[in-house]
Amino acid sequence: MKIIKVILFISVIAISLYGLTTDDFSYSPLSALLLGCAFLIIGIEEMEKKGKKSWGYYFITFSVLFIVIALVTYII
Repeated sequence: MKIIKVILFISVIAISLYGLTTDDFSYSPLSALLLGCAFLIIGIEEMEKKGKKSWGYYFITFSVLFIVIALVTYII
């Protein structure tokens, strides 16, 4: 899980830096989708570590929000 999380965060940073340097923001929905997946993994890890009293619920909520926004952006 840790390797996947690191790969997702490096991908998000690379796509965001590409968009900022070239002023081409067509890949920002992909960045939001990958960020949502990374937050989902963090949320699952937090839930496994600390149980119900953790930040896992918040991470999972934000991950769903990011994924829905990315999918809506792709559709529109």
